[in-house]
Amino acid sequence: MQLQLVNSVRAIPRKVWLIAGGAAAFLFAMWMLSLLFHRSSSSASSPSLSQPAATTMNEWQIELLGNNLGGAPQFAGTHPLNKPLFVPPGADFSVAAQPAEIGGAFDESSVVMWLQNGGRISTDPSAARQILHTPRQPGLYHLTWNSSPNEPRAQRSGNLAPASSSSELQPPLALDILVLAEAEISAKGDRTLLSVNGKSIGGYLDPTKSTSKLVREHAGLYQVPRFFAQLTPETAKLRLGPDFELGQLIAFKDYTDKDGHKVFTTERHTDVLPLRMELIDKLVKLRERLRQKGVKVTRFAVTSGFRTPDYNRQIHGAAYSRHCYGDGIDIYIDENNDHHMDDLNGDGKLDRKDGLIIANACRELELEGAVVPGGIGLYEWSGDESVRSHVHIDCRGFISRWGLIDNKRAFTWWPPEEFQGEAGE
Repeated sequence: MQLQLVNSVRAIPRKVWLIAGGAAAFLFAMWMLSLLFHRSSSSASSPSLSQPAATTMNEWQIELLGNNLGGAPQFAGTHPLNKPLFVPPGADFSVAAQPAEIGGAFDESSVVMWLQNGGRISTDPSAARQILHTPRQPGLYHLTWNSSPNEPRAQRSGNLAPASSSSELQPPLALDILVLAEAEISAKGDRTLLSVNGKSIGGYLDPTKSTSKLVREHAGLYQVPRFFAQLTPETAKLRLGPDFELGQLIAFKDYTDKDGHKVFTTERHTDVLPLRMELIDKLVKLRERLRQKGVKVTRFAVTSGFRTPDYNRQIHGAAYSRHCYGDGIDIYIDENNDHHMDDLNGDGKLDRKDGLIIANACRELELEGAVVPGGIGLYEWSGDESVRSHVHIDCRGFISRWGLIDNKRAFTWWPPEEFQGEAGE
């Protein structure tokens, strides 16, 4: 059988073999060509190393251009997307998208109010950045940035470069700029008087004449605030961090009615406040540290934020309270919104032991050098209408610790080897 098969194959003419071999070669060649064509089409329809996809913008680069802005919040450097920028009036600075190859410009329609209120804006022809001069008129300005990663820099020159019509443009990004108000400052005796937007907020005492040795030794850290944010229904909602808004920095007022019951209100004692970015940073990091420890905290409840000197005297606050300087705040955790500190340690009680969890977490951050050091005060309150416990934190620049029960009896909660400082917020 095998011999017959071999003989049959040998009997096939040479011409037939040549035709069959040519057909096979042709089919193989067509298969290879179709494969190459498919790969070429795939390459053309998707980014490759030689033609990268449009770069994604991840932050702003802010550069201060030679202004003397002592007392203003630090705003130069890298700035996250979708967070407001706080800038004093009359400041000159540049804004650039990052990475640098993105480039772009602010849209003309979004800078109308900026220009009408005395601001200026232009494009640096030698770099992909916008040069801004802040209006003298305080307020919130929404500037829309049109990025154009594939547009040559040579085409992004002149005043307010037009947006490209390229289909590869990213969706417009907005930069919210809150222009601060500059306080009017005058001296009267041993006080420095301040007015903001024509309204007096009170006077600051001379720290070199304080009865506190620590205050006198650190008098340079008690500089009178110079720039203030204006709180409006719109600016109160400006996001400063995860679940943290500008409006939280000024607490609502509360008072006691004729029957002695505490009444909670939605009224603030002022609509201006000095911004201290180090306090915001401290609050954001404190919230994160507590969550890492398993504490349930969506946002901090605030019993007292910034106080004008006039209001501070009215409620009998400490003479050199950090609340008056914008970097002091009293907080507690109230996830069920019952105006009490939550039972953070799970012992079934609401007392200073719950506040101690917050105080120790803040202390850890200070000792690690992760935040600006300052005062940490732990409070316990009696009575169902009180918050039961709250913690004062600030960024005064030196360590101070204290503990009070109903503002009367002191207790020690910090390690004895740690510098204790002097009580007082």
